[in-house]
Amino acid sequence: MHDEGESQDSLAGPASPTNPEQNTPEPFQRAARAEKPPPYIRVTNFRLAVVAIVGAVLVAGLLAVLIARPEALYPSSSKDSNGRPTTTVKEVASDASRIATTKPSVQVLQVLANKPPTWDSAKPVVLYESRITIPPSSQDGLDPRVPLPTTEEPIQGRRATAEGWEFDNPGPYAPPQPFTMAVTERRGDWLKVMLPLRPNHTEGYVSIRDVDLSTTRYRIEVDLSENLLRAFDGNKIVAQTQVVAGAANTQTPTGLFYVTDIVPQKNPAGAYGPFALATNGYSEMMDVFATGAPVVALHGTNTPEKLGTNVSNGCIRVPNEIITQLAETFPQGTLVFLQP
Repeated sequence: MHDEGESQDSLAGPASPTNPEQNTPEPFQRAARAEKPPPYIRVTNFRLAVVAIVGAVLVAGLLAVLIARPEALYPSSSKDSNGRPTTTVKEVASDASRIATTKPSVQVLQVLANKPPTWDSAKPVVLYESRITIPPSSQDGLDPRVPLPTTEEPIQGRRATAEGWEFDNPGPYAPPQPFTMAVTERRGDWLKVMLPLRPNHTEGYVSIRDVDLSTTRYRIEVDLSENLLRAFDGNKIVAQTQVVAGAANTQTPTGLFYVTDIVPQKNPAGAYGPFALATNGYSEMMDVFATGAPVVALHGTNTPEKLGTNVSNGCIRVPNEIITQLAETFPQGTLVFLQP
């Protein structure tokens, strides 16, 4: 994450009672031995017993199904690493996006660059269909930059491999947060996910066994032509503000991105304000910033008078009260639409 003249403030891109038994009173026992019920009563009781046994078996079977697969009928609540609520559901609402969070037991997540062998033969399950037009990628009109990372030059917590990439879990920022991805498609036991790599908008494939899935209806939209940020909960605007965007020679990249990490700052009055929301995007005009990778972020500012202008090194500067609202409400994996 970067901006002209800003302190590093840990923001450069990455360089974890039982019931007692009751006896039948003796007089009733004697009566039961002394009196024989008629045959038709015995037949009726037998039929009732059979019905009761069959009913018990059916109920037990239903309970077993519900216990084994509760998600088939009911959503379950969960929280991301910062305590923000997410909901695990079988089918995603049209205005929701799906998030893949690496399981705590997976210390290094392996991601494939190419489709797994079963991908094409598996039935596709569309997990996210944007009702918002996905912004064009600014990278399409630029000369390609050096990929980040490469096998020769890894980034802290992110490395290229022969098969694709591997990512440390938790990720490189403080406090430690699980490595998180935005999901674009699922087929069988595999997910296609967005990744924090350059070229921007690079996707890969992860095994569903290595991640937990959740959803969010939050999203962030930034119109760079108007320097305007809008934050949404479904169709409801929950925040709107003027922002600072990249200067002419360090433009903010456009396209669809997501929040990878939510990073509180040691100095809330500093250049990055109280929080930074790191994204999976990188500058398309810089190869390094200070001592780290040129990660694009949304963060606070100590120069609010510059809001509405284009003077940053590519990051989106947001008023401190708004970036605090977003950091305390929006989860990792939130989609960020950067419109030209």
